[in-house]
Amino acid sequence: MRRYQPPAGVRDKQISQRNHFDTVTLEFFFFAIDTLLIHERFLLLESRSFITNIEALDGQNIYNGCCTLRIDYSKMTCLNVKYNNDKSRDYTNPTLPSGDGDTHQLLTSGGVLAPPFLGLGSGLASPYGVGVGGVGLPAFGALTLTPASPALRALAAPPLPLATVLLVSNLNEEMVTPDALFTLFGVYGDVQRVKILYNKKDSALIQMAEPHQAHLAMTHMDKLRVFGKAMRVMLSKHQTVQLPKEGQPDAGLTRDYSQSPLHRFKKPGSKNYQNIYPPSATLHLSNIPATVSEDDIKDAFTKRGFTIKAFKFFPKDRKMALVQLPTIDDAVAALIKMHNYQLSESNHLRVSFSKSSI
Repeated sequence: MRRYQPPAGVRDKQISQRNHFDTVTLEFFFFAIDTLLIHERFLLLESRSFITNIEALDGQNIYNGCCTLRIDYSKMTCLNVKYNNDKSRDYTNPTLPSGDGDTHQLLTSGGVLAPPFLGLGSGLASPYGVGVGGVGLPAFGALTLTPASPALRALAAPPLPLATVLLVSNLNEEMVTPDALFTLFGVYGDVQRVKILYNKKDSALIQMAEPHQAHLAMTHMDKLRVFGKAMRVMLSKHQTVQLPKEGQPDAGLTRDYSQSPLHRFKKPGSKNYQNIYPPSATLHLSNIPATVSEDDIKDAFTKRGFTIKAFKFFPKDRKMALVQLPTIDDAVAALIKMHNYQLSESNHLRVSFSKSSI
């Protein structure tokens, strides 16, 4: 895509002194993105006078939980565009040939899904979510996908399965519970149901709210050590997790969490989508009341058998803190046991993985 040109007088001095070309890459690339969509996003910035803060786009999602933008300045001094299609476009020269690109194809050869707004009218005109990261930027992920979405039903044999159910195996059957799996997988999506298999208690089925949440969980947690065993995570052939029939033996191994108040992503454009990270030895703590001290939190972790290597409150927001444990295994166990821990009469601890270290 050729260089985006903001209107005269909008670009501030800092940006004008830098290279005018931006390198844009995408992470969690589950849905097809074309030049028209990216151009619309930059036009939105222009109309809302955000072009002076273009660096703030780095890390934002185009869709909820996926297609994450990574933006940096390029070393290129000239950008040559030969074709106007879904892969390249010169907005100063609309007469260029289209080449081999097809902006209307539903699936790309790279094994990603078509954009979720196909079949739903113009996604570019959709309302955007709440501000992200405290900078007042619109959240790109305003569209929520479900298995029943018309756009997803319209896809014929997509390379990326639209499964929402995961098959999890090699679990520590002496320690794992439906609640533990709900908490751990809830870091990457809203868990709807969990079933530990009655005749094979080291395996479980976990149903997520949306397909991309299932893929995020699988990407981040396959082979993750949980309670001393390397857990395996893969997509299941099941479309849903069935609840036990009346009178059927279950021993509490199946739980329905569809109405749980602990879902992290139920709000469209939730800021939690901007803070999804791989498992790490450092945990992010939030919802800490002012009456709770560092020693109080350390004591709570210690009483549950965890060793704290380091602890730090956020300098500008004491409601949040980082806590570092000796290993990722310890951090996984601590997240499972300490998430939703009651700190006061009205405050329950929120725990997630952090990209930072102390």
